[in-house]
Amino acid sequence: MLSSTLSEVFKLEEAAIKLLLTVYAGYVLSLIHRTFLFAAPKIMQHIYFTFSGIGFLYWNYGWEVLHSLLCLSGQWFIFLIMGGSVYAVTTSFTFQMGYLIWGYVYSSTTGYDINWLIPQCILTLRMIGLAFDVYDGHRNENDLSPDQKQRAIRDFPSLLEILGFNYLYCGYLVGPQYPLQRVRALVNGELTDKPGQRPNSVIAGFRRGLTGSIVLGVQISIGGIFYPYHFTTSEFQESGLFYKIGYIAVTGHSVMLRYISIWIINEGACIICGLGYVEDGRTGKVRWDAVRNVTLHKFLFAQSFHDVINSFNINTNEWVMRYVFKRLRFVGIRTVSHLSALTFLAVWHGLHVGYFTCFAYEFLTITVEKQLITFLSNLWLVKLLKSAPALSWIPSAVGFIYVHSLLGYSSIDFTLMIWERYQPVHASVYYHGHIFFGMLYVLLKLRPFLLFKKTSSEMTDNVTTKKTL
Repeated sequence: MLSSTLSEVFKLEEAAIKLLLTVYAGYVLSLIHRTFLFAAPKIMQHIYFTFSGIGFLYWNYGWEVLHSLLCLSGQWFIFLIMGGSVYAVTTSFTFQMGYLIWGYVYSSTTGYDINWLIPQCILTLRMIGLAFDVYDGHRNENDLSPDQKQRAIRDFPSLLEILGFNYLYCGYLVGPQYPLQRVRALVNGELTDKPGQRPNSVIAGFRRGLTGSIVLGVQISIGGIFYPYHFTTSEFQESGLFYKIGYIAVTGHSVMLRYISIWIINEGACIICGLGYVEDGRTGKVRWDAVRNVTLHKFLFAQSFHDVINSFNINTNEWVMRYVFKRLRFVGIRTVSHLSALTFLAVWHGLHVGYFTCFAYEFLTITVEKQLITFLSNLWLVKLLKSAPALSWIPSAVGFIYVHSLLGYSSIDFTLMIWERYQPVHASVYYHGHIFFGMLYVLLKLRPFLLFKKTSSEMTDNVTTKKTL
């Protein structure tokens, strides 16, 4: 069998090979779709999406494909019974997230699992997002934001459309997230730079796929040397401090490149069929990055953790911003919305404690970094460096070193997941990442107080001097 042979050649588990082959198969399915089914009757396209998706899921995970069929059918029943009400949203959220959590309890192990829960994660967000969009479609239009108006569904999707929406060959396995309105535009033949004709996207799609394949090759080469489970070995523990900090930094990048490569490869299939089509409203130029999940150059040259977040897993971050963070606006406390969004992300990834401590650390870094950037941008030295052409590269270089030396540290909890595995790793490098941001947090909080004391002291001295004179 091809997958088992490749597994032996590349020394990877067969489940990973199957997942990768399925992602590449999206190119074939996309070419078939654009060649024979472009602007074809909707029912034919959704049948194609449904059976191709189910077929590959069965090849990957066997009869566990029934989990997704049950959840999609359940979503249709929710619409059938509750329509576009707020009850449909709360029921959908509870049902889809509840089923995913049950899956984690039932199927997860203490390691990173490649099983039916990977596409189930994608399905969960897609169905919850669909419930919100149908709900928005049945609200007063004056109460909707421009983004909500664009995504709102004013009818009720059929069971076949829900199946096709989820099982679309370039979106059901590893994402990306996109609304039903975009799939409807694809089915209607609207996502094209040549009205009424197939999009001129094949070269752009294969170019993106080639980029992803190169990144994958680099990741496989690096991953054979730098891998997270080496952190738990006695050899690592007995190494020098700077070696451990450097190894952690490179390993973190290797882990993230694994996700990045798959997303970029998958994006190529999205581009070929037209799903990535977008027209710049200002310039009128056509781009193919509408469902882009990673901006590679921005990630590689990030100068802050904000840059990393804005360039990595873009669609999921936007989904959480749109359907969790902004929907909690009525609370009126931004910190509550931020913590709720990160908690949701942690639960969505799994129930291992490492996910929760990882996102808690992210909250700390983002909170501190935002204040730090504001503080540094007002320093006369930083202003001087940025204004001098010969020295303007220095702040960028410092930012680059800062992010890429700590990025691997921030992913330790996420990759090792179990407290007993990752706590000794943090201890072996003296919790330097936590201490760094913890100290900055305290100093930045104390700074206004210290400045106030200094100002008060200066005023007192001035008054004393005047009295003396």
